[in-house]
Amino acid sequence: MMLAFIAFLALVAFSVHPESHHYLVLLGIMAFAFLVAALWGRVSELGRVAHAFLPLPIVVTIFNVAGPLIGELNPMRFDGTMAALDASWFGPFVPAWRHLLGRPNWLTDAASLAYVSYYFIPFGMCIALWVQGRWKDFDDLAFALITTLLLTYIGYFLVPTTGPRVPPELELQVLGGGTFSARVRDFLRAAEVNQLDAFPSGHTALSLVYLGYGWRIFPNWKMRIPLAISVVGIIFATVYLSLHYAVDLLAGALLALAVPLFVRGLHAVFGQGGTAQSLPVRPDPGEGPAAG
Repeated sequence: MMLAFIAFLALVAFSVHPESHHYLVLLGIMAFAFLVAALWGRVSELGRVAHAFLPLPIVVTIFNVAGPLIGELNPMRFDGTMAALDASWFGPFVPAWRHLLGRPNWLTDAASLAYVSYYFIPFGMCIALWVQGRWKDFDDLAFALITTLLLTYIGYFLVPTTGPRVPPELELQVLGGGTFSARVRDFLRAAEVNQLDAFPSGHTALSLVYLGYGWRIFPNWKMRIPLAISVVGIIFATVYLSLHYAVDLLAGALLALAVPLFVRGLHAVFGQGGTAQSLPVRPDPGEGPAAG
């Protein structure tokens, strides 16, 4: 599936970008890394780990590679449409959301922490499943996460939207927050090179997907409650930090609901196999009288 999307990006780069050779080289390196990891994973435990986790950093790299290609392939921009839909559908709710409690610095810092946690929580969930030897759950979660991200990338190509971003020189004045928020904004400028990534909201879609899977595979309220709180915080932060329109969140939520259908369809096309499918199964730590 990832190789198919890399091939799609290579075709777009070759067709529309004036400096396509840069993208073709990078995409070729990613495809080659996948193939090497797959071969390595057959002969080495370390190779199996590399093959299992390699898609996660590569799918993030694909996100940034896609940005300039989106701009070349689709010159349309939908910010005006999304802003109008926000005003029409949600009225004063969105401005009130963005100015909640008068935007105290502590709330901006908390929202920044929630927003950036999106980059670490799903990776941590995958590590926990791998360490516990829950190979089937690992494969199911990883496949769902990658499917969700690739679907959002398709949305970016179809409906390029920047979002209601605040110019960097006005961020401190408009968004507020302390040193932590400033560092998070610096991180986002470095990590999110693709600026046409507002519709649908990947933060909303992915966080709801890993909440749904996490609710099932971690049947313990000590895990469920923090996970649910983090997802609420992430979704709140997307609008509060002026990174998304509310309609982006709605589209992301609808996408998350559709992900199980896409997962089943993709399994029908690409098969059920996963990196960990051949490994021995360990008992599910959630089973037993203490579960739930």
